[in-house]
Amino acid sequence: MKKVRELTPKKIGLNAWSNQFEKISVEIIKKYKYYNNNEWGIYLSPPATFMVYGARELKRLKFDNSFEALRMWGFVFNETERLFRARQINKKVIATMGDLGTVPVLVLSFPDCVPFYPECLWWTPFFKESTDLLDTASKLGLPEATCFSRAVASAFYKKSYFPKPDLIIASTGASCDDYSCVMQNVEDMGYDIMWIEIPYRKSLEFLLTRPKQQDLEKTKSGLVYIKKLEEYLVKEYHKIWQALFKLTGVNNPHRFLETIKKVNRLRSLVLEIKRMNSEADIAPLPALELMTIEFGNLYGYADFDEWVEIVQMIHDMVKKRVEKGIGVLKKDAIPIAWVTPSADPYLLNLVEDLGCRVVETEYVINQAMVQIEEDIEPFRALARSFINASLIGSTEERVKNIKEKIAKKLIKGVLITNMLGASHCSMETRIIEKLLDDVPVLSIDVPAPFGITQQIRTRLEAFVETIK
Repeated sequence: MKKVRELTPKKIGLNAWSNQFEKISVEIIKKYKYYNNNEWGIYLSPPATFMVYGARELKRLKFDNSFEALRMWGFVFNETERLFRARQINKKVIATMGDLGTVPVLVLSFPDCVPFYPECLWWTPFFKESTDLLDTASKLGLPEATCFSRAVASAFYKKSYFPKPDLIIASTGASCDDYSCVMQNVEDMGYDIMWIEIPYRKSLEFLLTRPKQQDLEKTKSGLVYIKKLEEYLVKEYHKIWQALFKLTGVNNPHRFLETIKKVNRLRSLVLEIKRMNSEADIAPLPALELMTIEFGNLYGYADFDEWVEIVQMIHDMVKKRVEKGIGVLKKDAIPIAWVTPSADPYLLNLVEDLGCRVVETEYVINQAMVQIEEDIEPFRALARSFINASLIGSTEERVKNIKEKIAKKLIKGVLITNMLGASHCSMETRIIEKLLDDVPVLSIDVPAPFGITQQIRTRLEAFVETIK
């Protein structure tokens, strides 16, 4: 089989990718497939293919020019087809909502169960450059003053973005308030939802009564918490396990342990990619691909095994680039941190074009980065890993890593992307700005599709000039 030719790293558009794709042999195209199916599982395509299918924003985006990135994009954009195929071959499709990264570990422990996160559809209006899902949400009672995640309610209503799930597991409590409203709207449409509650992780200083030492526990990262928090999560996870047992008729604790090892492998790879990208002299991977990789940690884009192999390939490619001292941005690109994921992927491209480099992120998904302990009871290990979540704690804990890098002068500025109406954005942004007052901080509201105005560009340009 012919090897894929190595190219000088750079960011390229759709036309360039189409030209490069013509040089990839049929043998290689057939090599990569989801669900390991030779007949219909092939997913390697030039990104322009997905633009033809409706992802119009792709014509504006720039991508890493590596074969490894091509493989990743083909797989990610193929997810809708993959979910419908899963149903056709009698796999159980499980919607997991709101917890961002932990419930899928339970789902993956059952054979032929495919977890997915409907909330990831919030990018769809931007990729499609269409307000249809957002407009439909307004008609369903979720107006503009709601986070872009309201697109999910429309997707359930339209029944064309994923098959009807065999089970819907939704988290409430210390989760996004706006998305909790979206999930309740989905339930009102007639969907049966299994609710689990995520407790808030209170800082000890804010507890009304001082807990006894024997009532406290500490995660491996040093975070002290009340044991009852862990016990509560274990009960919730057992409830999910029983629901999956009832659905599949399978109860195999050994598979749970094997899944944890597999999940830990992926998380290690992603953490190492982030570390290499942060420490290298020249950024080896663009921010757009990095964000996509980080979010893949949540559930593996509906084929976990294939996703792990894709990330392993990207990890090896990034390592080679770092060793050779080559990358995709200029050496003097300014290191910044990015807080809260951008619903519009184009913003990641834009900020890099203006001369920045993303070296740290806080996308409220760090619970999907934590290694799950393999030498304790697995339900307890899973609960303990989630207790590290930036989703359920204080704002001070959320920005701790960024503050540490600022203190080491590794970050020169922080960019926060808000979503109009998203409760965590309106509540936390000003607090984050105050906590990070050692460096310039810019917060911008991500506008709906077609909304990136000259005013937003000017604010970003001024921010970059300030931190130069």
